[in-house]
Amino acid sequence: MRRSLVPITVAAGLAMAGGPVHATGGILGLSAGANLWYHQPSGTQEFAGESFDIDDDFGLNNDRDGHIWLQWDHFVPVIPSVRLERTGLSEDGTGEINLAYGDVVAGAEVKSVVDLEQTDLTLYWTPIPMPFVDFDIGITGKHIDGEITVENRADEAQRESVTFSGTLPMLFGRVGIDIPGTRIRSELSIKSLDVGDHSIRDTQFMVAYKWWYAGAMVGYRDISVDLDDFDDVTVDISFNGPFAGFFLRF
Repeated sequence: MRRSLVPITVAAGLAMAGGPVHATGGILGLSAGANLWYHQPSGTQEFAGESFDIDDDFGLNNDRDGHIWLQWDHFVPVIPSVRLERTGLSEDGTGEINLAYGDVVAGAEVKSVVDLEQTDLTLYWTPIPMPFVDFDIGITGKHIDGEITVENRADEAQRESVTFSGTLPMLFGRVGIDIPGTRIRSELSIKSLDVGDHSIRDTQFMVAYKWWYAGAMVGYRDISVDLDDFDDVTVDISFNGPFAGFFLRF
């Protein structure tokens, strides 16, 4: 679809007519969007040889964060298309820990914050152009900025915080279907990493409605992060839930 062999003038005309030449991009293949993601947490963190449940021990609550993206989906073969994304991901809550967490004593009621902000740069190709269907493959560099903070609610001097940061390579795959005769599109994308003791899955499914140069979307996202001694931090956590947003096409 994006690597169509028809002349660019015909492709532009189809795009303006609402056809499937561009999935979310307009005449230039550019698109940008934002959505609000409602997520709930689960999983564990290991600290000083002990395992802490981020739901039961840290008492994290459901929360919502923003996700923004910019994509250039061009016609030039060989040269990859580009997608840049930024996901804010933060959960906080109150709980009670049964084991000491560094300077925070066992049995304390605690305030907890888990941040897992992510910036993704994806380069991808469409190996076989097909009408109404996209199949993209590529690679993603996912940069994670993480912080976990636990503080005794009765004694703020008892506070422990760990930070971790780094970039991990991931495989990227995406399948999109434009329903003929409508402005509706469904899309499933997966980013995956399985290297040594590190495992990450970032899965998104959405349904979009396209207007002339804009659109709206609803979907579901699931991020699972299993890192073993990544920047001296070991976590096995996941966040999942629905999202809704909009996009612009140029």
